[in-house]
Amino acid sequence: MANERIYLALGDSMSIDDYTGVKGGGAVNQFFRSLGSDWSLDDRTFDGCQMAGVPRDGVGDIVTLTIGGNDLLWNKEEYLREGVADFAAEHLALLRALRKQNPTSLLIVGDIYGPAAPLTDAEAHGLAHANQAIHENCREVGARLATIHEAFQGREDSLLCLGIEPTLKGAEVIAGLFADAMTRER
Repeated sequence: MANERIYLALGDSMSIDDYTGVKGGGAVNQFFRSLGSDWSLDDRTFDGCQMAGVPRDGVGDIVTLTIGGNDLLWNKEEYLREGVADFAAEHLALLRALRKQNPTSLLIVGDIYGPAAPLTDAEAHGLAHANQAIHENCREVGARLATIHEAFQGREDSLLCLGIEPTLKGAEVIAGLFADAMTRER
């Protein structure tokens, strides 16, 4: 189709179908269906994705990114000990690379929800600082923020399975946040 637009999806299991129990139930596929028939999907999301693994060569008219939770999880001791400055810098470098590759695209970036299990004070503090960095990085590169953390807060039991993966309802919430980010003014 000559007028076809591309939706490029990047990131981790916050976006995928796997934990929803429904083929096409993930946030990416739900959001994609809402775009209409003149869109094609380039879905490069995968379970376990960390910032270093996000492809930087894709191009899309809309680009969504859910990333950072696995980085925080796998490097938790380092971030708890040293703070999230390295996380923030790596996240900003990723967003800059995506913006350079997609200078006029609508870039929608999700922040990170908390798990269903309670966090220690230090973990909650670290997650808050990581999300603050994501918010600041979005402003710096002109990305629109999908406030996933806020939307999930207090609803983790119904929106997450296995303590940390989005259910079908959780994916619906994320897809809705992508749609809201797409239609609102910066």
